[in-house]
Amino acid sequence: MTVRNRLSLQFTLISGIILSGIFVVIYFLSARFMKYYFYNLLKERAYITAQVFLERDELAVRKFMDIQQKYLESIPGETLNIYDENNQPVFLEESKYNWPPSLVNMVRAKGEYRFTFKDKPGLGIYYKDNQGNFVVIAVARNKYGKAQLNNLAWILFTLFILGLLIIFFSSRWYARKALQPIKDVNRQVKDIRANNLHLRVARGKNQDEMDELARNFNDLLERLEIAFARQQSFVNNASHELRTPLTTIIGEIEVSLQKERNPQEYVQTLRSVLDESEKLHRISNGLLMLAQTDWWDLPGNMQFLRLDELLTELKENRTKEETLHLTIAPINHPEKVYTLFGNRELLKLAIENIIKNGFKYSHNQPVNVELIYKNEQLLLTVSDQGIGIPEKDLENIFMPLFRGENARTYKGYGIGLPLSEKIIQFHKGKILVKSIVEKGTHFTIIFPISL
Repeated sequence: MTVRNRLSLQFTLISGIILSGIFVVIYFLSARFMKYYFYNLLKERAYITAQVFLERDELAVRKFMDIQQKYLESIPGETLNIYDENNQPVFLEESKYNWPPSLVNMVRAKGEYRFTFKDKPGLGIYYKDNQGNFVVIAVARNKYGKAQLNNLAWILFTLFILGLLIIFFSSRWYARKALQPIKDVNRQVKDIRANNLHLRVARGKNQDEMDELARNFNDLLERLEIAFARQQSFVNNASHELRTPLTTIIGEIEVSLQKERNPQEYVQTLRSVLDESEKLHRISNGLLMLAQTDWWDLPGNMQFLRLDELLTELKENRTKEETLHLTIAPINHPEKVYTLFGNRELLKLAIENIIKNGFKYSHNQPVNVELIYKNEQLLLTVSDQGIGIPEKDLENIFMPLFRGENARTYKGYGIGLPLSEKIIQFHKGKILVKSIVEKGTHFTIIFPISL
């Protein structure tokens, strides 16, 4: 079932429930009003009958009947009875209806009493007069009221059916108009393929949900385009990094097989092949470590660790050629503030990769490391005085196997920084980079801390 039909049926069902509720209320209110009106009519006729009866000395019984038929509206099945204080009938319009004393006494006790007799509404009043006190009982068939209610029921039922039909087809038309922007987006999306991710969905003129949907989808396309570009760049970089040592290995072997060589030349060839093979091994291990993260958070690998102590250990492990200036801001309760829960070896590897890059690309000039606590965050900064990173390469430095144009002459494979970023993100942190070519690079690692 299409969304349009489903919305139409749901809207029709809801409207039908509301309409039926309204019509039922109208019907029962009308029935209640007609019942109230009919009882008032019986009451009025009972009072008129009592007044006419009290003028009995002036009007004969036959004359009373003529006046009643002439001036009062005739009610189907009407019966009027009058009883004196001794419960004796003094006037019976129809002798077969002689009400029991219990009913007469009930009317006398309550002053006005309503009842139903053989599906006929009845009403009795206690009428006091200077000639005596009387009980007047009027009973009639509400034929007109029932006919009106039946007509009302048919009218409401007809309106209900017509209303549902009108609502259903109107809602289908409205749903089609409302869903047209989605159909337009769907049609445009069908035309987007992997080779034309630069296309975008046209946004609506109104600032509504459809415009938000188109905007979010365009954002998704932009991220996909970036992801595809990075994937293509990764494939190109991987092909280059893997092809170079493989080409060297194949070339060395082919040259060695061209003619007989002395043992020393074979040893030299094997050493060259070994170096290139180790390079391939390191690249594959780095890529494997980037891909396999399921063991990082195993219970045996996670622990509480002091970040300031970890940095001190990294400083002590430096070689003579490497000068690392470490600054740890003094703070109250450092054992609490500088404590993280994570994988010690991974954090050590991530920070070491960044520090090593600082030494490598600055030709072993001093690297500054600073740790401070600010706004419920640990800020770890690593600054070097190296070659810097071109602005156009900054957004790609965390891509596996990517190397900037000014870094290709340095030894490396483009795996260290991507691995560091992934480790830091695993520990709920983030890494920011600022760099100026020929002046240096500034890394900021941020860890959230809840004290």
